[in-house]
Amino acid sequence: MVSLSFYLFVSVIPCISTILAVQVHPVARAISSPATCNGEYSWMNDAQGYSPCLTVAYVEGACIGNNYEQPALMVDYSYSLPNSSSESPCYCSWSSYNLMMACTLCQGSNFTDSVWTWPTWASGCTANSSWTEEYFPSEYVLSGDASIPYWATTNPTSWTYATFNIQDSNATYSQNPSSVTPGASSSSSGSTSTSSSSSASSSNSNTDVGAIVGGTIGGAAALLLVVIGAYLLYRRHVYKKGASVINRQGTAFHTRSPSDSSNFAPSMSGPPVLYGQSLSPSPQNGTVYSSQPQTTYPSLQGSFSPPPRTDTSVYTTHTSSGQRSEAIPMV
Repeated sequence: MVSLSFYLFVSVIPCISTILAVQVHPVARAISSPATCNGEYSWMNDAQGYSPCLTVAYVEGACIGNNYEQPALMVDYSYSLPNSSSESPCYCSWSSYNLMMACTLCQGSNFTDSVWTWPTWASGCTANSSWTEEYFPSEYVLSGDASIPYWATTNPTSWTYATFNIQDSNATYSQNPSSVTPGASSSSSGSTSTSSSSSASSSNSNTDVGAIVGGTIGGAAALLLVVIGAYLLYRRHVYKKGASVINRQGTAFHTRSPSDSSNFAPSMSGPPVLYGQSLSPSPQNGTVYSSQPQTTYPSLQGSFSPPPRTDTSVYTTHTSSGQRSEAIPMV
């Protein structure tokens, strides 16, 4: 069971590493707009040449993770008003309203009736009325090198009938054709605005680098913990496997009690002798073996004596003079 769990754990390490690698990298920005403006409205572009439709996408995206697409407008349709699901500090700002209405009008004369008044627009911002009191929320910045044309920072209540229109906005542009980068000082010329936008872009780039470095370090630390956990599980697996082998080997040995002498021959004196074991070497007679247990006679009190010999062969001796002596029986 431990072995199976260990291999399953090790097998998911590459998947964990891949997930961590995906999570520590920043999400790619998706700011875009397929809407196009007529050439006569090029003065509405920001310092980088972005149309009001693309610029408003940067404004709206600043509050929702820089992921926003400003769609092209269809005839007899208007862009959506702020509501409970879409309102935000960015969507309710002056620049959002001015750029959205400019994007409506620059797409052609068919959309003159699709413009909202500022009071109608602001009425959808019920979560926080202060969102309708600034041209862009101070706690957010535009991504990339986008900037906001100066005319789009105008308080909409100053437009005729509090409604965005081409005449008033073009007059404002004629007075100040510069662009503004939120969080930076307003520029008095297009070139100064470009410099400010470059500074903002550099700041965003530095932020991205910090996020990448921090995420990479965090991912490496998490991967290290995974490797350490896998190593500890492996060591535990090896330890248990070794202990199991030792236990199986231990049961193979038979422990003999001191009283168990079934395989030993009772000797007359000294330690028991195993059948077939060499007792003592003898140059004359070779190796002596105890062929079977000996029997002790009780009357001899533990001493061993062979029974009387029955061999009574008679030996005859002769004297030096050649005479025959008496026979001596051999006992």
